[in-house]
Amino acid sequence: MIDDDVIIGFMDESSPQTTANTQRLWSFGRPTIYKNTDKIKANAFGCYMLNGTSVIDFKEQSKKEDVGEFLVTIREKNPNGKIVLLCDNFNSHRANYTKQIAINTNIHLVFLPKYSPDLNPIEYIWKSIKRVISRSFIHNIDHMRALIRDSFLENAKKLSYAGYWIERFLGGVDWYNKFGF
Repeated sequence: MIDDDVIIGFMDESSPQTTANTQRLWSFGRPTIYKNTDKIKANAFGCYMLNGTSVIDFKEQSKKEDVGEFLVTIREKNPNGKIVLLCDNFNSHRANYTKQIAINTNIHLVFLPKYSPDLNPIEYIWKSIKRVISRSFIHNIDHMRALIRDSFLENAKKLSYAGYWIERFLGGVDWYNKFGF
């Protein structure tokens, strides 16, 4: 059973870009296709919270210092209670520097088994965002970041991305009822 003062979240990075081709469509006739020719890439850090405030930020790189800064941002947006963050085994997540920042901010990092993106619901949010990016004409990096931010925050409101995880690890209906969902 999870205590009321524990916040559960999922953290990961993604780098959506304009050169990815993830959009598929049916067409009867010849569709007009608008395609970016510039390569624009945004390195996004996301934290999808089940019962807290979800957070997104952009960093130039994904080094341990960047992950540490993002942990501090997560804590600032979720000032009360203990935070349990599930994340993959990326080197920057497992670095001693990152672990020390997590301890200092009362964030407990839980590392998922290797090669198990299906256990991290934020992966489905990133997939949805990449679909939005692939069908949008991106004007510049600021436009791209705004699309990513808006899409992330809209998708992070939905618990449906974590439905399987909640059913499997938190007892499903009881957990939904406990937190008023």
